[in-house]
Amino acid sequence: MRKRPVITAITLALLAGAAGSPAWSGERKLFENVRGWEVERNIGQTGRYTCQISYSYRDKDDDNAENAIVLSLDEGKVNLVLGYANWVWDKDETVQASFSIDKQVLYPKQGWTGEAKLLWSQLPDTVIPKLIKGKQIVLKFNDGAADFSIPGFADAYEGLKRCNAAATQDTPAPQASSVPAEKPNEIRLQAYFMGLILQKTAASCAVSTTAPQRAAIDAKVKVLRTEFAAIDSAVQEEINKAGKLPDCPKDAAETATFDTEMKAYIDQGPEAFVASAEKRSAEREAVKKAEAEAKAKSEAEAKMRAEIETKMRAEAEAKSKAEAEAKARAEMETRIRAEVEAKLKAEAEAKATKVEAEAKP
Repeated sequence: MRKRPVITAITLALLAGAAGSPAWSGERKLFENVRGWEVERNIGQTGRYTCQISYSYRDKDDDNAENAIVLSLDEGKVNLVLGYANWVWDKDETVQASFSIDKQVLYPKQGWTGEAKLLWSQLPDTVIPKLIKGKQIVLKFNDGAADFSIPGFADAYEGLKRCNAAATQDTPAPQASSVPAEKPNEIRLQAYFMGLILQKTAASCAVSTTAPQRAAIDAKVKVLRTEFAAIDSAVQEEINKAGKLPDCPKDAAETATFDTEMKAYIDQGPEAFVASAEKRSAEREAVKKAEAEAKAKSEAEAKMRAEIETKMRAEAEAKSKAEAEAKARAEMETRIRAEVEAKLKAEAEAKATKVEAEAKP
């Protein structure tokens, strides 16, 4: 698995139809919203299982990383797609990860297929009752774990059944084309999304831009908007769902990053910009990681020094205490010897005096 930060990667994958799983491909139409889950019908698909449910959220405990769950049914199977913003899997990369619901391990060596930010697998439909009662899905890899919250899944699953039931009663429109829509270019779509963010940042944040710079960004975004006119409403909807965008630069470093990205967007074509932006992002992450590691190392060394100093201080205090006790003991022994000697001397003198006195006539 390779890691490369990509802005709103899961959203882009969804819009571009990434990952060839049955739960993710094709054009979809909203059937209903149920407790934050979207119940959608796959247009042009026929049969008993033409619908899917999806849920996405941002994890506040993971730097607002985007997470997503998509589920559809098949004969005796469940198609499950999981998305995480910090994943980047090679196309058709395979991996094993145990599948748990809450703390119960259900499939210890489940196989998954990856692409970009997504992993897909098929599970037996006997997992549904566990999902209905569960609160989160947990995948455990050899080098870590990932968890996905599934609040309101029971109600969403009922919505999925309603959608599938309604789909079986519908008659496909005669004029509907059987030719699948062309898959959008994910790289150019990503450039479009980045351009929208740069546009919004220049318009709503306290950053320094010139009129020609803003006009150049607007012109490039306009070209890409025309290219993606068929899905532009979906792009705008995903931007609105993401909440307040953009996050304005908070300090000089973030302002410098914005300036660099803006100039690169103006000077480069969409593909070149995305490639260079990913490289710069990876370099910034590497610097952050190195700084964090250096800080952790410095803190560990400081802690170790403090522990050594504390230990040495304790040993010195113990040694000083032992020396003081030894000195006090020696002084006491000397005093006792002196007292005993003085007493013996006094007794000897008294005895000699008595003998001398008795010896006189």
